Amino acid sequence: MGRRNRIPQKKSLGQVFLNTEWPVRRVAATLKQWNVQNVLEVGPGGGVLTRELLAHGFQVTAVEKDGRWAERLRDFYRVHADDYTGDLDIVEEDILKFDLADWIQSQPAKSAVVGNIPYYISTPILSWLLPHLGTLAGSYLLVQLEFAMRLAGKASTKAYGSLSVFTQLRAQVSLDCKVDRACFTPVPNVDSALVSLKPKAKMHPEALLQKVELVTRASFTQRRKMLRNAIRQFLSDDLARACPVDLNRRPDSLRPEEYVELAKYIFPKFDQ
Repeated sequence: MGRRNRIPQKKSLGQVFLNTEWPVRRVAATLKQWNVQNVLEVGPGGGVLTRELLAHGFQVTAVEKDGRWAERLRDFYRVHADDYTGDLDIVEEDILKFDLADWIQSQPAKSAVVGNIPYYISTPILSWLLPHLGTLAGSYLLVQLEFAMRLAGKASTKAYGSLSVFTQLRAQVSLDCKVDRACFTPVPNVDSALVSLKPKAKMHPEALLQKVELVTRASFTQRRKMLRNAIRQFLSDDLARACPVDLNRRPDSLRPEEYVELAKYIFPKFDQ
């Protein structure tokens, strides 16, 4: 591609694109294992993942905020559509404003969400995605390695925090593999990872999970102190003494399900 035809990547949108194909081949192979046909791609950018998905016959809805890249992808597909077995629908929109529930409902079978996620909006995208995960076959995302480690973090480890609890109560999380920073253009300062999010077999009610998140966020503001100090705002001294969870423990020692137990005690109406 000639220099005059190149589209400069916007740092403000966190545009860091893959320059190698093995990660996108891994994504396509995983989706085949999940037996999905319909795929929502978050931020296709230059389209390296989009092309791989189309080559494997997926029906792809690509949501791209940057109009320059959306138009480039439209131009590409107009010329090369006959070269692929899959179909492509391009939506020029901010992914956080995209109606995921409506899209899922419009699909004829179980679908998946994939994408190379901009580092600076990784948490908002996760919050946008996870409430709908139970109606998807799963999600397979390329994210910053440190972020992936937090999603999959285990209790009593440095990576474990409120984000770990939030995610693991809604998803089966698997950090599949590291993707070196040299695989991207421009080269970022950190490595990335492919992470798989699959629906849990049994889900707690979302209203309860929101209370769990409230307690968890408060707890991890003082992760090195005793839990009783962090949640003093929720419990009187008398209720704290009767708490089924040992409040002398540190917040990072509680497993996600123990935070559910704690939230049910603090908010009894959810303990049904």
